[in-house]
Amino acid sequence: MTYKILTPTSNPTRIISKCMAFTALSLLLAGSALAQPQYTVTDLGVLPGYDVSVATGLNDRGDVAGYCTGGGDEVAVVWRNGQLINLGKLPKGHSALANSINSSGVVVGDGDLGDDRPQVWVSTSAGLYNFFQAANSHTLFITDAGVIGGNYIKGFSGNGWRAALWTQDPRDARKWQTITLPLIPGINSKSDSTTAWAFNQSGQAAGWAANDIISQHACFWNNDAKHSIVDLGTLPGDWTSIAWGMNDLGQVVGESHPPFGSLPVVWNNDAAHTATELPLLPGDNYGSATAINNLDQALGRSAYDVPGTWNVGPSQLVLWRDGGVFPLQQVLEPVSGAGWTITTASAINNAGQIVGLGVHNGLNRAYVMTPIQ
Repeated sequence: MTYKILTPTSNPTRIISKCMAFTALSLLLAGSALAQPQYTVTDLGVLPGYDVSVATGLNDRGDVAGYCTGGGDEVAVVWRNGQLINLGKLPKGHSALANSINSSGVVVGDGDLGDDRPQVWVSTSAGLYNFFQAANSHTLFITDAGVIGGNYIKGFSGNGWRAALWTQDPRDARKWQTITLPLIPGINSKSDSTTAWAFNQSGQAAGWAANDIISQHACFWNNDAKHSIVDLGTLPGDWTSIAWGMNDLGQVVGESHPPFGSLPVVWNNDAAHTATELPLLPGDNYGSATAINNLDQALGRSAYDVPGTWNVGPSQLVLWRDGGVFPLQQVLEPVSGAGWTITTASAINNAGQIVGLGVHNGLNRAYVMTPIQ
C-alpha cells in the first residue's frame, strides 16, 4: 500500500520505487484512508526580561531544550514539568544555546567563552561545562547513556569539519574522550570533510561527507568498533544529497538533489540503505525531510520550484505520517491552535510530540505540539 498523494512531477521510476520501498515503513503506510491528524499546541513561554523563546530538542518524556533571547542576551533553557529553567552561559560567555536533552535531564549545547566562537558544553550540577575546545564546535545530541554527538573544526581555513562522538572518562568526570568519525577519502585529502546532523541512542550517526570525487553525499556511520562510514548516495540520476535526521532504528531522512532541485528522501535501515523519495504536497516538486521518530513520522518542507531554475516559491512545513503528507499548520487543534503560526519544526520525539518556533498572537514563542489523534 502506498501514499495517496504523489508529486505530479515525479517520474515513473521514482513512483515505482515508492511502491516498493515504502512497504518497510509500517506507520507511514498505515492505511489508505488519510484521516487528518490533530495536535494541541502549547506556548512554552519565555524568561522574564527576554523577548523570544525557541525550542530545539526534546526527550521522550516531553522535556524540551532551547534558548531565550532579548536585549542582546541569549541563554540556554530547559522546559521541564511545567517550569522554565535558565541554564545560563559558559564563564565569560556572551550566548548559549541548548540543543538536546536526554531522559535523565542532562543537556548539551553550544556557547562561547567570551570570543563569540561556539564551543560545546554539557550541563552539570555546577553549571555548564566546556568539555572540548576547538576553533569551532557544536553539539547536536546526547544519548541516554551520556554519549554526545556533534562536529568540530580545528582551524579557520579549508574544509576541516569533522563529525565526532564524545564519551566521559569513567575515572575522571572532567575529562572526555573524542572519537572523530571517519571520512570518505577522495583523491586530494584536503577536500575531504564530514558533518553529522543526526545521532541516535545506539551510537549511529548521519550527515554528509564531501570530497573531490562524490562532491557531497549523505552518509551513515555505523556503531561498530571502527564507526565505519557508508555512502548513502542519491536518488537515481541525482547529483548530491544530505542527511538531516535519523531515528533509533537507523532510518535516515534528508534530501537528494537533481539539477535545480531538492527532493525529500528516507534511507531505510535495510542492508542496502534503500533510498526512497517521500511525496510532497499536491503541485509541489521541491522539498526536504529533516527529522524522523521511531513511529516513522517525519518532519520537513514542501515547495514549488520553477523547473530548470532556482526560483523556489514559499515552502510549507509538513508532517509525514499514517500514509500521508500534511501541512503542519493545518493539523493544529482549533482551540489551542488559535493565534498560532508555526514557523519552524525542530524535533519530533517517539511519543509524536513536535517542538520548534512559532508566532503566537504576534509573539515569537517556543511551542510543543502533542498528538491527540
